[in-house]
Amino acid sequence: MHELEHYVMSIIFHYRYAGLFIMLMGGMIGIPVPDEFLMTFSGFQTILGRMNFAKTLLVAAFGSFMGMNLSYWIGRRLGIPFLQKVGPFLHFNDKKIKSAEHWFQRFGDRLIVIGYFFPGFRHFTAYFSGMSKLHYGRYALLAATGAFLWAFTFITLGRILGAHWEKITFILHRYLVRGGIVLALIVFLIYLYSIKRGKASLED
Repeated sequence: MHELEHYVMSIIFHYRYAGLFIMLMGGMIGIPVPDEFLMTFSGFQTILGRMNFAKTLLVAAFGSFMGMNLSYWIGRRLGIPFLQKVGPFLHFNDKKIKSAEHWFQRFGDRLIVIGYFFPGFRHFTAYFSGMSKLHYGRYALLAATGAFLWAFTFITLGRILGAHWEKITFILHRYLVRGGIVLALIVFLIYLYSIKRGKASLED
């Protein structure tokens, strides 16, 4: 087990709900927190009677939701001009940024719920939702739904796995990271296809 995981367990052990809320909120902003590890451990604590399942679920979902909201408003505050500033370093010109913004406004909101389950990808959906000025009411509904489903999945998993929660979580995290990379690649290919299709329709 890495030092970070030891630190996370110590915080949950000593501060329980407050620690869970703050760490999940920070993790959604982009602070390196092992979110899935954190929630499965919390789920395991509900078996031991140190934490209540319903309260743990609500705190985890609310902390995640608040973090995703902060990320949205940071992205909205920084906006596309910020992306234009860092764009050259990412090989993104104005035309590509505008195309990405248009594409995300049309299709990207469908990724908000599923994005929770893939490390790294959830941060992209939150920040870019804000940058592309996705309607906040729709974003909040999807973000709240995703937060609850994500929290329920991993807290329940920790409760079901019992003493085996740690081993299974590490294996699962490895596959989720790989899945996130595959999902990002698929999204990128769909984006390229939509751009190419748009050009073809203009030529016609």
